[in-house]
Amino acid sequence: MNIAVCSSGHGDDKEILLKSRKIGSLIAKTGNILLTGGGTGYPLAALMGNIGSKGKAACYSPAKDKEEHESFFKFSIIEGVDYIFTGRGIPGRNYDLVYNSGAIIIIGGRIGSLNEFTAAFALNRKIGILNGSGGIVKVIPEIVDICQLEQKRTVHYSEDPKRTDSLSVQVISI
Repeated sequence: MNIAVCSSGHGDDKEILLKSRKIGSLIAKTGNILLTGGGTGYPLAALMGNIGSKGKAACYSPAKDKEEHESFFKFSIIEGVDYIFTGRGIPGRNYDLVYNSGAIIIIGGRIGSLNEFTAAFALNRKIGILNGSGGIVKVIPEIVDICQLEQKRTVHYSEDPKRTDSLSVQVISI
């Protein structure tokens, strides 16, 4: 299964960076493929954990090519990772990222992560939330409550990256 880690590229909390790295590693160890937006912060930490565990990963870059990815967006190219250059900018690449995922894990985040969450919710993807990671994670339960009036979706919450990663094995049983 493709599992996207969606979060802010500005995430710098050391504890959350470690949890993000653990999530990436667990995705690799369960034989799933990690998807990110190719940026920095918590998604990059998950990517590094994935690579360190010999996992497979792909990044949906907002850039049209490698040069724009590095020069305009200031994102790194990591060896051993597949890059899909969408040319759709941010948030355009978010939909491609979520659409090609069977599940997403939200870690903190801001407007882009909210966009990814709502796309995943509308597409009925499996969604895991890393509680305590800040950002939009704090308001997602309220958003889910409001949206549940129209459609029933299950969103799973955990502070433990190992339990959040159970998305990669089956629908979370938290």
